[in-house]
Amino acid sequence: MYGATPLLLSTSATLLAGDRVFVGNQPDDFAVGPLSGPADEVCVLGLGYGGSLRPLLTASPTSRVTAVDLDPDMVTVTRALFQQHFPQAEFRTEVADAATFLDGGRRYDLLLIDVYAGESYPSFVLDAAFWRCVRGAVTAGGTVLLNAWGLPSHLDPFSPPSPQHTLAALLAPLWPQARYLPCRRNMTVVLRDTWPDPETGFPPLAADLDERLTPADAAILRMQRLRLHRAEPFRVPDGGLADPADSVDVPTTPDQLDAEMARRWPAMLDAVRAHADAAGVDASVVGTRAFYDRPDIAVPATLELARRGHPAAALLPNVAASLTFAGDTSLGWYGEWMADEAEKLAAELPDWLVRTALPQALAMAANPLVPAWPWTATLLERTTALAAAR
Repeated sequence: MYGATPLLLSTSATLLAGDRVFVGNQPDDFAVGPLSGPADEVCVLGLGYGGSLRPLLTASPTSRVTAVDLDPDMVTVTRALFQQHFPQAEFRTEVADAATFLDGGRRYDLLLIDVYAGESYPSFVLDAAFWRCVRGAVTAGGTVLLNAWGLPSHLDPFSPPSPQHTLAALLAPLWPQARYLPCRRNMTVVLRDTWPDPETGFPPLAADLDERLTPADAAILRMQRLRLHRAEPFRVPDGGLADPADSVDVPTTPDQLDAEMARRWPAMLDAVRAHADAAGVDASVVGTRAFYDRPDIAVPATLELARRGHPAAALLPNVAASLTFAGDTSLGWYGEWMADEAEKLAAELPDWLVRTALPQALAMAANPLVPAWPWTATLLERTTALAAAR
């Protein structure tokens, strides 16, 4: 799955690097599809320069993939891109509207849904009729993966109004056991009829993993499987379901989502300050850049939030990774902390470590837009050891 020729492509839709499969963004999570169940016949709705194809095929090289996109130019460019740089990645393409493509009666073991209209949700994604169609297009025992973006995990995205709240309400009647993996402002939702036993029910990783992949890609794929075992329920808290008719008021555009983030931000900072006080550190810097530049403050406050199970425990991991993707490497200390303390944190806060803290450090390590970090090798070793010890 590595490039036949050098490649680094960074767009608002996709980040691709020829020397690595996993790059630290949400499409990396689509590798969990084949890790959660059968993946012989796969349909990808939303092509986006093929960001999801290599993670998917790395986890399941024999999958037969049909990739669907409404834009014929996107299909043409992506096919040419892969033919030049990743000719070993085999997939079919269809130019079609994702809203109606699944009406044809064909069924798939695995469906990946990553569609958008410009920079917003297309209206059909918040329509119950679309999800009934998706439900009927999956084989028995099959899996649907959805890139659900909107509010970041540290801003309580399951409280309305938010896209994640509306989607959780829409999907609950169809997939009561839906779960998700958080990724900054995105969630990878895993929709299955049943949730396998973590010890025996998930497909094993390929035996030749270390032969096919770089140490970084192999470690990240192992972490993806570990995250799947600890995925959280994708549901509205305490059973309160939204009325799908209210979806017209859900923030879905970047401006609307930014406004909703700004509305929630003060309350989130108040929670961080309260937990910093409880941890006995200076809370006055919370809400300023100094908070992130001071591990002696950020770490105790974050650990206190994680111990209480507060959503704001994701703030530091999310900001550290997000700044890295903006070209700011000053929070490299966060990745070093994860590399040094992963074993200890796994004993005390395993859910927070696996779901949030360690994946964002790995995202920083995988990011092809910044220089290599001195702590990457240690982080990969710790990740591999944690996955083996599960």
